[in-house]
Amino acid sequence: MMKLSHIAIACPELAKLESVFAKLQLKVEERIDVPSEKVKVAMIPVQMSEDFRLELLEPTSDDSPIAGFLSQRPRGGMHHVCFEVDGIEAWEKILIREGFVILPPGIRKGARGQALFIHPKSMGGVLVELEEIHSEE
Repeated sequence: MMKLSHIAIACPELAKLESVFAKLQLKVEERIDVPSEKVKVAMIPVQMSEDFRLELLEPTSDDSPIAGFLSQRPRGGMHHVCFEVDGIEAWEKILIREGFVILPPGIRKGARGQALFIHPKSMGGVLVELEEIHSEE
């Protein structure tokens, strides 16, 4: 089985995006220069959820957010990055206090529990989902 190595996010200035991720308690552990690729790299470790999956999305309606995404990218592409959290209501308060833009309606039903989406303009151009997974018990 393949193992997920990393998700790469391009940005014009590492320091700015590093400070944004630090507000989510995700801190840079390693910085690397890669002269062959003409890039600087900042590595942020994250724990892998035991519930980690690759999520494939297909719209079921023309007014679906995914339909809108596909209208701009007909072949598809990466849509968002999701982090599993506990206490999503507390996270919503922290994000609002820190000035993140939360997509309406805020906390909503997700595929496996409750979800909250952070606008890409708050996260270096990447749509970020926070997910609190609820068991099927």
